[in-house]
Amino acid sequence: MAPTIVYLAGFRQHAGKTVTALGIISRLRTRMDPARIAYLKPVGQELAILPDGSRIDKDAPLMKEFAGIPDLDLKFVSPVRLGTGFTQEYLDSTDHRQGTRDLQDEIIRCLDSLSRKDVIIAEGTGHPGVGGIVGLSNADVANLMGASVVFLSGGGIGKALDMLEVDLSYFLYKKCRVRGILFNKVIPDKISSMAHYITEDLLNDKYGAFGGPLRILGFLPEIGDLGRPSMRTILERYDKSEPLWPPEGPSWQFPCNQTRIISADADSLKVEEYLMPRDVVILAASSRRRARKVIEYHMRADAKFPLGGLVLTCGKTDNLDAGVREEIVASRLPALLVKDDTAIAEQRILEIYENTKLQTYDSSKVAEIEEMFERHFKTDLFMETFRIGV
Repeated sequence: MAPTIVYLAGFRQHAGKTVTALGIISRLRTRMDPARIAYLKPVGQELAILPDGSRIDKDAPLMKEFAGIPDLDLKFVSPVRLGTGFTQEYLDSTDHRQGTRDLQDEIIRCLDSLSRKDVIIAEGTGHPGVGGIVGLSNADVANLMGASVVFLSGGGIGKALDMLEVDLSYFLYKKCRVRGILFNKVIPDKISSMAHYITEDLLNDKYGAFGGPLRILGFLPEIGDLGRPSMRTILERYDKSEPLWPPEGPSWQFPCNQTRIISADADSLKVEEYLMPRDVVILAASSRRRARKVIEYHMRADAKFPLGGLVLTCGKTDNLDAGVREEIVASRLPALLVKDDTAIAEQRILEIYENTKLQTYDSSKVAEIEEMFERHFKTDLFMETFRIGV
């Protein structure tokens, strides 16, 4: 019997598809043997390099770490990788149709390797049309695989309905089997209101041509920690940043709060009124007195809620006092020295905040995801809709 294939598509990049894949697999593990579950990322955009030098979608190692699938083989997880320059190479080729067929064959090859599984959770990439230029949009790939689709929408009543108008119309045009809708990153206080106004009757009245009823699989609340980077993430994504001590242990991996620039004079600075637990402080490297006040605040804070980190700027022109460096290391406050000035450093860190994804060391975030799906995902309805375990 062929496996059931569920394809996860989203309204945009960073819609939460990886989170959803982890969450759904965590629920399936409570109902069936994990060895009967498979994960596949048919088309990937952002790539990671494995120890053997091969390239793979960067979500694949994350799923191997956290999905709980005992035999997840990275060789068969990420068949097509649309890295930098891929589209240009494709357009420069003399036979586009053959190029598309070759890519399709790679997906089918990996799919065939999973033929003994009962369920395959396939994660899409970007917005619905990503990959369309090479014949592998999310809709194209779902159809190629014979998959049914769960579409991941954002929160907000009007905003969510606007997203569905555009994206579900696209899937209808492509003759895809969209069967489930999941609303993600919903403000918790707005869940009941969304559930009242956005109903299955409303969706099926407007988009009832998918060959089966659309089912609402849940309204997932926004979890603040998921979108917050740790200092280790900031270190890894901030080019040429220098850690003041080895980036190891939970203090480097805990999700940070807000960024705070300190520019007030040291004599008038009252850090207790300005800083919050887990904040990341951005401060000029030459600011010795202000740095010491920040260190003192960190040391006085409740042991569970010290500062998240310290980013010292202007490392190209300003010298970091040796005594201050020693005090930072002794306080175990995660700290980076960067060459940019304070304004540029803040901008770069905010960009990291806006595009934070799960990392293989984010075990605490994964635990929150699994708890959220246990509470808010309609597992029974999902199993019934996709005829899993029937």
